[in-house]
Amino acid sequence: MNPLSQYCIPFVGLATGKYHYHFEVNDKFFACFEDTEVQKGNLLTDLWLEKQNHLMVFNFSITGSVELLCDLCLEPYQQTLNIEKRLIIKFGAAFEEQTEEILIIPMSESHFDVSQYLYEFIHLGLPMQRKHSENGENGVGCDQETLRKVQQYLKQTNNTESSGSNSPWSALRGLNFEDSQTS
Repeated sequence: MNPLSQYCIPFVGLATGKYHYHFEVNDKFFACFEDTEVQKGNLLTDLWLEKQNHLMVFNFSITGSVELLCDLCLEPYQQTLNIEKRLIIKFGAAFEEQTEEILIIPMSESHFDVSQYLYEFIHLGLPMQRKHSENGENGVGCDQETLRKVQQYLKQTNNTESSGSNSPWSALRGLNFEDSQTS
């Protein structure tokens, strides 16, 4: 059985009104996507569907945590997520994305698969900088041995560059860039 089949919502038989769906997003979900940055996670998704005559409005509430690699020490850590997104589905002749929030699907469709949208919403909700954080302090909780090795490497690199022995810029130091067309 396809693990993503639970995220396919049948809407043809639904009367006009509001409906609630609850999904768990876990490691099996992320394993269905190739080259995903998130491999592990435990998220709960509440989806409210408001079906109207010629459109549907999906309101997503995604909460939980995913495992990411820290930018500082490259060790895994848990990143808490709290995401609210909306998707409006209109009916038309063919598939078309009008905006990032409005999608047109053919009138012949009977189901709508929200798995790709869940995946995208989760990835868009990830922070730009991924760091261990405890009590609001970034870097607290990092592997201290890794941080020491990084600092040691940075000192060695800075010393090598300042001496100019391996610097790609050392060949340019002797060039004169004065304008030769002075009148």
